Amino acid sequence: MGWLRLPQAAQTLLAALSEVGRPLVVGGTVRDTLLREVGRSVPDVGSPDVDVELHRAGGPEAVATVLRATGAVVVLAGATFPVCKVVLDGTHLDVAVVPGPVPDDEALDAAVASSARRRDVTLNAVAWDAVRNELLDAVGGIDDARAGVLRHASERFGDDPIRVLRLVRFVARYGCTVHPDTIALARTLSDRWDSVAHERLWPEVRRLTEGDEQSAALAVLHATDWERHLPELAAVRDVPQDPVWHPEGPVHVHAGLAADAAARACRAAGVTPARRVVVVLAALLHDVGKAGDGTQRVVGEDGSVRIRSLGHEVSGAAAATALLRRLGAPRAVVQEVAVLVREHMVAHSTTGSPPSVPAARRLLRRLGGSLETAEAWAMVCEADAQGRGPAARRSPAWAWLDVMAGERVAGSRARLVTGRDLIAAGLEPGPRFRALLAEAADAQDDGVFDDADSARRWLVGRLGEQAVDPD
Repeated sequence: MGWLRLPQAAQTLLAALSEVGRPLVVGGTVRDTLLREVGRSVPDVGSPDVDVELHRAGGPEAVATVLRATGAVVVLAGATFPVCKVVLDGTHLDVAVVPGPVPDDEALDAAVASSARRRDVTLNAVAWDAVRNELLDAVGGIDDARAGVLRHASERFGDDPIRVLRLVRFVARYGCTVHPDTIALARTLSDRWDSVAHERLWPEVRRLTEGDEQSAALAVLHATDWERHLPELAAVRDVPQDPVWHPEGPVHVHAGLAADAAARACRAAGVTPARRVVVVLAALLHDVGKAGDGTQRVVGEDGSVRIRSLGHEVSGAAAATALLRRLGAPRAVVQEVAVLVREHMVAHSTTGSPPSVPAARRLLRRLGGSLETAEAWAMVCEADAQGRGPAARRSPAWAWLDVMAGERVAGSRARLVTGRDLIAAGLEPGPRFRALLAEAADAQDDGVFDDADSARRWLVGRLGEQAVDPD
């Protein structure tokens, strides 16, 4: 169908719309095609909706009738700005109906220019006329695509401050630079963070992880003064690290490089979007515990100065949890990212040799018993190791994963001492109860007991013969 290659269902729908008005394809479909044409890498994140502006006489109900005649399912949405949400053969179109007479070329150009100025960046303001098979560019989006520049379409960029986060997301996805004037405009919007509806934050953060250029996105977040609204990230900016272990520089540099490595690895491995969110965010946040008192300078007897961050994985898990909760992340994502951050240092506890089976069992248990989470953990550890600039190396986490994935670990390992056993022994839930369950789990993982009888003997030894019900 000319310049823009669309699924057959979309072509059918556009042909139907062409009978009743002037359909213009706008938004991401046009933007991504433009960028691919000029040789920029555009990540494949699935088939996006095709956004259409229909300039015609009549209302959305009449348009819906025409679309339904093709066999499509059509739902009308919006009051002030009516939109037909259309599905045909798995292809989704959002058709915004612009009321008024069907425009001639001159009137259409004026309407396109008005619409373009309402959009966020120039790359999103280029329209494709499906009738005449030509691009309509009122604000210089084609030139900006060639230059790889993100520039606000007009001063109306500030109508919706969440566009700053969208700008950051576009940097992560396309690797474009941001025009200095747009950076300056975005900085003037920083005080309007609180005006953004809370439920709109997480979708932007989730889609931010779709891009491979995470460190570039972080740089724009800082340059626009929006980083301060993510204080756990802002707190690690310019925090020093030990130059031997981290020659790449301060914590925020390492975090960006690690997130880049995680994103690239997810892309190469074909990781699903749902899993990619967890891996990329955990890589980005794995060292947020190094902020404040989390990093200390230690002077050796020889006068040498080393920088240490003892316990940062524990404080980092708490900080990552707080940040993601404020951003509206789903509970499952928050919990898994926190676990990955908390356990990311375990891989360094073995050097040059695989971990023992008991150690791997204990780690798998702390990871929730899921090999899917264990795989995410290994990817985060690898990203940590790759995010060290000239000191990048392969993480020992893969040896841990091999052991965890072995039959002795991955098979079903039901707990042989449970809370029911302790209650039967006369204990009541409380601190001692929880401590004894944890001790029993460690003992089972260490091979102290491996069946019901040996577990019973272990419990008898811990509590005494009289404390255990003989049945």
